[in-house]
Amino acid sequence: MHQLKTVDRSYRSSLGRVVLFLVSIGLGTGGVYFANQYIQSELSAYKKQFEKTEPMVEVVVPSINLSRGDIVTEHVMSVREIPEQYVDTHSVTVEHFQTAAGQRLDFDIDAGAALLWAHLEGGVNPTFSGKVPDGMRALTVRVDEINSVSGFLQPKDRIDLLFTYGEGNAKTIRPLIENLPVIATGIQTMVDKSAQTVHRTFNTITVQLRPVDAKKVTLAQQIGTLTAVLRNPEDSSPTSDARITLASLTGESRPTRQPKPRVVVTKKPSEPAIEFIIGGR
Repeated sequence: MHQLKTVDRSYRSSLGRVVLFLVSIGLGTGGVYFANQYIQSELSAYKKQFEKTEPMVEVVVPSINLSRGDIVTEHVMSVREIPEQYVDTHSVTVEHFQTAAGQRLDFDIDAGAALLWAHLEGGVNPTFSGKVPDGMRALTVRVDEINSVSGFLQPKDRIDLLFTYGEGNAKTIRPLIENLPVIATGIQTMVDKSAQTVHRTFNTITVQLRPVDAKKVTLAQQIGTLTAVLRNPEDSSPTSDARITLASLTGESRPTRQPKPRVVVTKKPSEPAIEFIIGGR
């Protein structure tokens, strides 16, 4: 009887240890499961915060450190997206970069920092001369309805200038300067990107050219007329320098001059004369 009680106690003790072991495993497994669920829920929450969509604004930033006096060009600037709520209202955006291009910096600016209008000498309303590169000149040329390409000519277009001079059959037209960039039409200095094509009227265009070419155009305007010919921006082929005259255009040739008759002057033979001798011996 005592032996049976001892066996029973031993069995109960072993069973208790097994149950305790199983309970420990269950609690451990449950703890791991709930801990994993908690971690996943936290990661999911953080992920949603990062993936939260918000308006972004493309601003212009320097690619390198720039100093006061440097010129803002596409080569030294980059585009950076910044959440709208963190964008300075005075930042230069991609949409308005063309206004800033060509201006000089009035302050030093580090690479990656947003370019502000206050950094520029001219600000939002730059001087027109700031857009003219060193060594070049801007010259305004008077045009009419025809040679302004019917009002559809715009800044950033490229043109050839044809020069017409002379009178009558000697009237001649020839290329004067080719592939000139137009930087203004009338008072418009920016490209009109509106969807609707609006006929614009202007009687002057401003072109960018070398100083020596500016002299040529000035003289040409005084002694003849200039015509602007629009060219494709991708076309850099040279224009033929051949001159066209009114005579060659109409097929008429100048009247040939008849040689003047040659006049031969012959001397008359001397007539016989009587010789007189006076006071002779």
